[in-house]
Amino acid sequence: MRIERVNDYNLIAELNEPVQNLHHELYPERFKKYNYNEVCKYFERIIDNKNHNFLVCFIEKEPVGYIWFEEIEKKETAFSKSSHYIYIQQVSVNENQRENGVGKYLFNEVLKFAEDNSIKRIGLDYWVKNIIAKQIYKKLGFELEKEITYLNSQRIQ
Repeated sequence: MRIERVNDYNLIAELNEPVQNLHHELYPERFKKYNYNEVCKYFERIIDNKNHNFLVCFIEKEPVGYIWFEEIEKKETAFSKSSHYIYIQQVSVNENQRENGVGKYLFNEVLKFAEDNSIKRIGLDYWVKNIIAKQIYKKLGFELEKEITYLNSQRIQ
């Protein structure tokens, strides 16, 4: 396995399919079905943003997964201290490569990036119905810090 930082929005759009399909399957009222052209256009717009990082895992020459993370710097406010952290936007591993260590390998590369840039905090979120993600993140050492809840429109008059 090897990891490469990429700015190939076509490749990222292709690798996005499993995670987009999962989100649509779990929350069809919130997530669109995977549409390569729409996803590709989105990634084309953001791929060169210096704060967005895309790492792809290859097995031999085959791309098998990616992790998209953002480096964020927030200034101090009256309410909170300044912070510099990584926020993981998405992780996607091809179905035929799951449980082969690809995700862990990708996360380790993000940890190296954090260490190399003196970043002490990494955050992410996952959807409640995505039990597998919850288990993986817990195993990797992520701790629950904040919960967000919603009141759906059928309860609002």
